[in-house]
Amino acid sequence: MSIPKQADHAASEPGRHQKAPVSIVDRRRVGRDDEAPSAEPNLKPSYVEQLEERVRKAEATLKAKVEALEEEARRSRERVERDLALRFEEKERALLQEVLDLLDDVDRAATMARQDPSVAEGLRVIIARGEQFLKHHACEKVVPDGAPFDPASMEAVAVQPGPSGTVVSVLQAGYRRGGHFLRVPRVAVGDGSAVV
Repeated sequence: MSIPKQADHAASEPGRHQKAPVSIVDRRRVGRDDEAPSAEPNLKPSYVEQLEERVRKAEATLKAKVEALEEEARRSRERVERDLALRFEEKERALLQEVLDLLDDVDRAATMARQDPSVAEGLRVIIARGEQFLKHHACEKVVPDGAPFDPASMEAVAVQPGPSGTVVSVLQAGYRRGGHFLRVPRVAVGDGSAVV
């Protein structure tokens, strides 16, 4: 059984309008070269994104804490090094003060041994070697004879005739090392009875 075609029938009838052929234009953006590629859709669930953000924040916090700990460790090392250097300096200073006391004893013995010149000479050699030892360890001998008396860097132990406020004689030499006194000089200060 055949169905008659209406299109043929309509075309054969006079007065009927003929339809123009239909043209289809595909306006979808898929596969066009002149267009920029579209952003890929986010296929990650939002929970995964939240976890990744938390991990990034935790890593940043951890990195900041590690840097703070490294800085604290560096400051601690510097503090320990300074403390050790200070302790070493104090121990060395104490040792040098003991050497000074020993040299003072030898000096007094040399003064008393004037009757026997060979003993006095031997003691002077010991004193010279002790002074070389102190010089080797950067100790400077301070003998302020004739200088104005300075109570910050001298100890007045006697008053003798001489110009007022002036060191008349040095009873015991002082020693300075690195700007600090191991021992201040002990001096006799003038009483003002003599005019210079």
